Amino acid sequence: MQGIFQALNLSGWTFLFQVINLLVVMGVLYILLYKPLGKILADREAKIEGNLRDAATAKEKAEQMLAEYQQQLRGARQEAQAILDRANRMAEETRAEIVAKAKEEASRALEQARAEIEGEKSKALAAIRNEAATLAVLAAGKVLGRTLTPDDQERLAREALAEVERLQ
Repeated sequence: MQGIFQALNLSGWTFLFQVINLLVVMGVLYILLYKPLGKILADREAKIEGNLRDAATAKEKAEQMLAEYQQQLRGARQEAQAILDRANRMAEETRAEIVAKAKEEASRALEQARAEIEGEKSKALAAIRNEAATLAVLAAGKVLGRTLTPDDQERLAREALAEVERLQ
């Protein structure tokens, strides 16, 4: 080692002071730079990890909200379909009620018309009977050549009516 010191023109004491100076400078640099730099790097790493955790939490929350919105959308679609089905069912029921009422009214009108026709028929038959009875009495009176008494007219009218009813 002596040879190296002489080649570099150094003495043992100078080398010792140089080593001590180097150790002091390294100690000062360690205290002034390495510790604060390590702290800065650790703080930065913690901040990045916190941001990553926040991002993961936000992502989970967003996925959860998306799932909730999709569920709400499915629910809204199902509700809309249920409303449409209910409206269609109500429309069909209303249509069936209207058709039933129309059939009932038509049936009632038909029965009423039949009753009116039957009444008119009865009136017409009664008028025909009366007219036939009157004609029969007049014809009998002319045939007999005399005036009939009220009793004779009534008897002839009854006979004529019986004959008309028998012909029907």
